[in-house]
Amino acid sequence: MELSKSFQFCFDISFEKNLNVYLPTAYIIDNTDEIKYLDKKASTDVLESFGIAFENLDSSTKKILTACESLKPDFIFKKFSTKIKSAKTIADLQKDSKIEFAIRQHLKFNLESFYNLIVKEQFPLSANMSAEKDFYRWRVDTTSVDFEPQIQFDKHEEGITYTLSLKESETSFLPMDKSIDILLDEPGWLIVDKKLGQLKDLNSKKLSPFLKKKSIEIPSKLVDNYFKNFIPEIAKKIDIDATGFEIKLRDKIISCTIQPVYDFFKNCYYLNLYFDYNGYIFDASKTKKTHSFVDFGLINEPKIIQFKRSSDEKSYTEKLQEIGLIKIKNELFGLNSDTEIPDPYTNIQFVIDRKEELESLGFTVENLKLESKEIITENHTVATSKGETKEDWFDIKIIISVGTYKINFSEIIPNIKSKERLFLLPDGNYFLIPLEWLSKYSSLAKLAKTEDGNLLLRKSNFAALDAIPEIKDDVNPILQAEYVSSDLLKATLRPYQIDGVKWLLSHFNSNLGACLADDMGLGKTLQTLAVLVAVQEQLGFTTKTTNFDLFENETTVQKEPLKTLIVLPSSLVFNWYNEAAKFTPHFSKMQYVGNDRKQLQNRLESSDLIFTSYSIIHRDISILEKYNFRYLILDESQYIKNKDSKIFKAINKINTAHKIALSGTPIENSLDDLWSQMQFINPDILGTYAFFAENFKIPIEKKQDENSLSELKNLIQPYILRRTKEQVLKDLPELTEQIYYCDMDPEQEKLYEKEKSKARNFLLKTDGSSPDKISIINTLMKLRQLSNHPKMVDQESEIDSGKYIAVTNYLETLVKEKQKTIIFSSFVTNLSFYTDWCKENKIAYCEITGETPARNREQQVNLFQGKEEPLLFFISLKAGGVGLNITKASYVLFLDPWWNPFAEKQGVGRAHRIGQLNKVNVIRFISKNTVEEKIIKLQENKKLLSDSLLEESFVNDEIEVNLEYILGS
Repeated sequence: MELSKSFQFCFDISFEKNLNVYLPTAYIIDNTDEIKYLDKKASTDVLESFGIAFENLDSSTKKILTACESLKPDFIFKKFSTKIKSAKTIADLQKDSKIEFAIRQHLKFNLESFYNLIVKEQFPLSANMSAEKDFYRWRVDTTSVDFEPQIQFDKHEEGITYTLSLKESETSFLPMDKSIDILLDEPGWLIVDKKLGQLKDLNSKKLSPFLKKKSIEIPSKLVDNYFKNFIPEIAKKIDIDATGFEIKLRDKIISCTIQPVYDFFKNCYYLNLYFDYNGYIFDASKTKKTHSFVDFGLINEPKIIQFKRSSDEKSYTEKLQEIGLIKIKNELFGLNSDTEIPDPYTNIQFVIDRKEELESLGFTVENLKLESKEIITENHTVATSKGETKEDWFDIKIIISVGTYKINFSEIIPNIKSKERLFLLPDGNYFLIPLEWLSKYSSLAKLAKTEDGNLLLRKSNFAALDAIPEIKDDVNPILQAEYVSSDLLKATLRPYQIDGVKWLLSHFNSNLGACLADDMGLGKTLQTLAVLVAVQEQLGFTTKTTNFDLFENETTVQKEPLKTLIVLPSSLVFNWYNEAAKFTPHFSKMQYVGNDRKQLQNRLESSDLIFTSYSIIHRDISILEKYNFRYLILDESQYIKNKDSKIFKAINKINTAHKIALSGTPIENSLDDLWSQMQFINPDILGTYAFFAENFKIPIEKKQDENSLSELKNLIQPYILRRTKEQVLKDLPELTEQIYYCDMDPEQEKLYEKEKSKARNFLLKTDGSSPDKISIINTLMKLRQLSNHPKMVDQESEIDSGKYIAVTNYLETLVKEKQKTIIFSSFVTNLSFYTDWCKENKIAYCEITGETPARNREQQVNLFQGKEEPLLFFISLKAGGVGLNITKASYVLFLDPWWNPFAEKQGVGRAHRIGQLNKVNVIRFISKNTVEEKIIKLQENKKLLSDSLLEESFVNDEIEVNLEYILGS
């Protein structure tokens, strides 16, 4: 173990009565040659005070600290109490034999890990340290030591004297002559006179009688019984010395058995050969060549049987190599020696899969043993059936037959979830769950409820059954819808739009929500209106009677009102209203906006289309939640991405039979965005947020777990339709993107470097504390502003901007060439430098920022689209991200990159869409050697998180994780 210059970890073990075992506690101290006292336990808070991040520790230290944490009684209780809700203590849990067994296995695994690491890395260790924490008095020598047991039998007239001694190196001693603490039974770990060591080939419990006496006397009348019931098992492992016995030689191999052996450091099982010499089994991985023990087979005629290994063993090792196994070390075999094996049971599975072949080569494969328990090697079968669908739930039954046992799938769910392949059978032996089941049934295990042994799965989670071919085709609730375009729809749909309409109608007919996630510009609005026309045509008619006078009245027959509530960003309400008027003029429409909107309440249940905004939904939810809408449609549904927002909570209070989410970017920053939108369209399809975070968000975002990503993709795939422009539009113009690197003005560069140095000192603190998010955002904002123009930080600054010069030169060329151009910036101030430049040079331009009133936005777009001039359109990225259709622009310029590539993708989508006839050129202006350059590189890694689900990619951690990189040289 390499110690840091500033700290080191120490450990103390003490006896825990409730678990009847010695448990460790981790401490941390300043690094010193002579450790005297331990006073600080290595808790998370204490590690932080030392400036230590757990993830930055070396792997051995992380492993031993994790083992200590896993051995805390509180941790053990929490881990195993989920099955017995009424349990208050560990003793309550231990009343259940299966849980008691699981706790013992947990203790054994983690303690074995702990002691192996103590010896391997030479961590300082004490035992039973006093309350004064005086480590130096109780320190244990952790130099690797083996204690080898030896048995002596002395035959005399009264019977036999049985003595057990231990051998350390060449020195033998009696246990009673030493101070011995038994730490772990099997594998045996002891402390002998403050020296830590392993007891070889013997369960430590067998030492107990000899801790207080030298030997055991066996009277003549008990000798036979004692040797039959007790000695044979020990004699297979340990040499026996005896006096007064005849000697007989055995050196012929009777059989060769394959057995698994666990390698702690590689965390996997290798294969070992055991040779039976008719009474004693030699371990092929050990150097021991002979063995002797006393045979009491005949009364009063004891014999010493001496076993001697044969050179014939070599032929068995050659056979294993011929069928693909390689020799690893110490005569152990496996499929691979170097790479870390993700599945510990790979080599055991090899034996089970090729059992018949191995037996034909002369090996004995029965009774594969793990920790004295047998692994069943018989073939298994799986029987699956589906009962009646109960409301929104499938009733599934899966029975696994192994040998004489029938296992209900619900029993192995904990194993599937924890990825533990060993399943304990009622007879105490193991069934090795096939590796592919861990992924095949993962979704089912996570999402199904159990009831009377059967599995209940939400209808919306039917994709979790994809891996079960017997019922896969019988559970898809989404039936393909037919669609014939109506004369009421005043538009001609493209083929991919017809596919989109059919897809949405299929979900409507199946009472399931859907997210149409087409790229911007592919006509999500038109597809949605087409669906609503088709839905209304499926509805019945209603009659309405109007009284004209006392004697006459008129009865009219009309379609059921659609009662579709469409929720939009405020800037898009008018756009949608106009589109609906254009494509579906027959629909009754209303805009539920403005200060007098509450006077419109009486029309909410009689209108076909009601357009409103997210902000109004959250303000008026107490009114809107009283109505029953047929359809609830969210455009730019990423507006509900924050599950804790008032908007998200309000949207989910609205009563509706059917839901659609529309978004070109369903995932902007993290998987949280996806959960929120899936929760909206099909509640609980991804479980609670806590469940989702544990099973998908953390494994995918933090650990880049491909299996979890694949699983999530499979679950959501039926509910998200994602088409890119490149996939569906053959007539879309070419899109080219390039980065224009700008040199900063020398004075600008000096100022930037000075501010960057301040930022590093402020944000990358050496005391281990982390800055808050607001500090990070503000500090990076200042550096971004300096990268663009010093005047953004100081209006009075006289320093030139290298980027400003480069951009204005570029714009001058575009204006001369009569190229229509959109210029985006995250900063309105930055845009003002360029609009001032336009004024100085008498260049006409259009502009939209957050300050531009809604009525003026449309006027600016129409001016740019309809006239040859203005050529330039300045737009703040936030104001122009959605709802604009600017197909006349051939160039899109981004003046400053932002962390979130989605915002830029939205901007590009304003120009690169249906109706665009020109090639679209995207240019990003980047100041060299600044945070801008780093952000671009991080964007390349991040890509679109939605692509990680709808295509293939991963998301990086957030900005804070990359601070050092962003602020680096």
